[in-house]
Amino acid sequence: MSTFEIEIVNTSSGLLALESDWRALEARLPALPFVSFDWNVAWWQHLREQKLTVTDELAIRTFRSASGELCAVAPLMLTRRPGVGPMQFRQLQFFGADPNMTEIRGIATPDTLRQYVYADLLEHLQMDRDSWDWLEFSGIPSAPTLVSAVKERFADAVWLQDVCDYSLPLTPTWAEFKHGLSRNIKESLRKCYNSPKRDGITFSIEVARTASEVTAAVEEFLRLHLLRSELRETTHHNNVFATESARLFLFDVCLRFAARDAIRIFQLKIAGKVVATRIGFALGDTLYLYYSGYDPAYSQYSIMTTALAEAIQYAIAEGFRSVNLSTGQDVSKDRWSPNHFLYRNAMLVSPSWRGRIKHRTYAVVRNGLDNLPTTMGLRGLLSRRS
Repeated sequence: MSTFEIEIVNTSSGLLALESDWRALEARLPALPFVSFDWNVAWWQHLREQKLTVTDELAIRTFRSASGELCAVAPLMLTRRPGVGPMQFRQLQFFGADPNMTEIRGIATPDTLRQYVYADLLEHLQMDRDSWDWLEFSGIPSAPTLVSAVKERFADAVWLQDVCDYSLPLTPTWAEFKHGLSRNIKESLRKCYNSPKRDGITFSIEVARTASEVTAAVEEFLRLHLLRSELRETTHHNNVFATESARLFLFDVCLRFAARDAIRIFQLKIAGKVVATRIGFALGDTLYLYYSGYDPAYSQYSIMTTALAEAIQYAIAEGFRSVNLSTGQDVSKDRWSPNHFLYRNAMLVSPSWRGRIKHRTYAVVRNGLDNLPTTMGLRGLLSRRS
């Protein structure tokens, strides 16, 4: 028997109508920007696909108690390939089909209700099997009970690459925090603060948080993020915001968070010029540090380490209890000795006969296109923003 009343929201007006209830729910959600109303509305506005070869349709599931209280939201969409015609592949997936702008995709639900929400959604998807062919089931915490729930209802689930999130517990003071760091990171901090001084260089840190400050800070971020992506002699970082739609999304979501004083964009300046920056989201007692960028001309001074250290000091001074270093396996994160949180992702095929056939056909077509030398025209049937 289901714990919640599940409803399907498939119109933009229906999504917007969730605002009041969703915002009330946010106080109980994990401290991640991706589960917020603002993030999801901005994502749908700027990043959904609407073309002949690929089109997205809203397929959100809401979970309400018997009294009508909103307890969880699964921001799902149905992606059709091609967008029209009878021979369509129907992929159900969470908002966040982007170049890792949405670092963790999944259900917006309090931790205390998570296992019940997941169980009800899996049961609901089985009963609604004829409306979808396959599903990328993302953001599943690695708790054994949740993994077992997936295996129990979809025994043939294929487990995809896991996502690791890094959370750094804070102490009441910077001195106490620094005392607990490894010798390696302590030495890195000494170098990044002392080497500019030896060369007569001083830096300042500014934190953008109002709408006008944020607009200018995002412009600087995009410039420095691009410069970082163009480096080839070091670890490569993609330009996540290369497309116009991605940049419009970033401006929109940052301004939305600024409107409720929930954004902090850290800017490291030398002689008044921004040389390093990182976007942060203030979520309850957690500061979530998002993407960054820096000027390679100052890389010898380890300015990104300085920017991160300054962000941590700011978080401690402002009373935050943790700093989330975001996702992605990276030695530069592990050296701070953070806690690791693992999210699992699975491919679920609809138990309907159509779902099994369509997913098998899609896999064959995709594999064939990947092995052809020139397929740009055909790839439009499968790819987003091709």
